[in-house]
Amino acid sequence: MAEWMEELRKLESLRADSLITEEEFEKQKALLIPSGSASESTYSLLGLGKGVSILSGLSAVAGLITLIAFALRASLLTDIKNGKFVSWSDGDDADAFVEAASVIEFLIGVPLFVLLIIWAWRATVNIEAKGRPGRWSRGWAIGGWFTPVMFFFVPYQIISDAWKNAIDDGDAQGGRNMLWLAGFIFWWASVVSAIVGGIIGEGDSINDAISGDSLGAVSGGLGVIAGILIAVSFNQMSKRHAQ
Repeated sequence: MAEWMEELRKLESLRADSLITEEEFEKQKALLIPSGSASESTYSLLGLGKGVSILSGLSAVAGLITLIAFALRASLLTDIKNGKFVSWSDGDDADAFVEAASVIEFLIGVPLFVLLIIWAWRATVNIEAKGRPGRWSRGWAIGGWFTPVMFFFVPYQIISDAWKNAIDDGDAQGGRNMLWLAGFIFWWASVVSAIVGGIIGEGDSINDAISGDSLGAVSGGLGVIAGILIAVSFNQMSKRHAQ
């Protein structure tokens, strides 16, 4: 039997013997019953956090592959621009490498995105159940990822609040998880670089193609950093929720 239930039974005995008033009983009962009560369950995030960390680590590997693929193709295009001979097979291989890197990033990115949303929702439920809600409700833990403009900051704030409010520690509360902050910034920088690079690469000149691939390589490099930072930060945050 949980300790609080045993104490509650003792209180009921005291009330039955008229040793405490009904008002005193209700006050002590409110203090004994855990925040969130039985109707508001909390989630263990260790397994889910491990999944996020593993996929984030794989996304860092995918980012490295992307960096190499785009840098290689940009190098071949630069050789063509400078008049050097590049065989058709080398060009086809470079294109195939870039396409394969994009597919790998997509196959890792989709499940990672899904797990991030689930983690954010469950972590928000946890801190609400503990009576320490964040700036955004659990609904925004899902909707914030899909709402234009707000997806630039709401997901960060939701997960940041999940870190700050996970434990009842005055020293810990109010502090930021700097790894998550940096990871979120690098992730968005990677996404923006990829989008801009894709747009520029659609241009008519070879210079546009080189610039587009160069930005694609930059996106991959930023993705490597983001993946590592997010992997480490989610390991930390999941362990804090288990305390």
